[in-house]
Amino acid sequence: MFKFEKSKSKLRNEKGASAVEFALVVPIFLMLVFGIFQFGIAFNNWIALTHAAREGVRLAAVGQYDEQRVRDSAPSVSIQSISVSGQDGFVGDPVTVVVTGNVLNINIPLAGNWPVTLTSTAVMRLEQ
Repeated sequence: MFKFEKSKSKLRNEKGASAVEFALVVPIFLMLVFGIFQFGIAFNNWIALTHAAREGVRLAAVGQYDEQRVRDSAPSVSIQSISVSGQDGFVGDPVTVVVTGNVLNINIPLAGNWPVTLTSTAVMRLEQ
């Protein structure tokens, strides 16, 4: 009977439980932290891409469109294409600029990686 009670007390020993719980939670926590970090970078680059579209449509609306100025307004984003429409219309007609850029490659440990491409559109009325 003494041996049974001694082995029963060994089964209740919880010295390694916290280490096992830590090992199970750390990968999930790291994925979450890296995901938040990558989302922040993508959101910042999306704001830069939107700024480039607004800058392009502002320039096109006043008749001073220059593609290089649009690209220079978003240096943190690799702009793939810029599309301008409505530049040859009448005063008051809408001018549209669509900017597409490769924002980043999201890379989250244990979840994988994939490229993110965003598009931003801005519209203004033609002034000149």
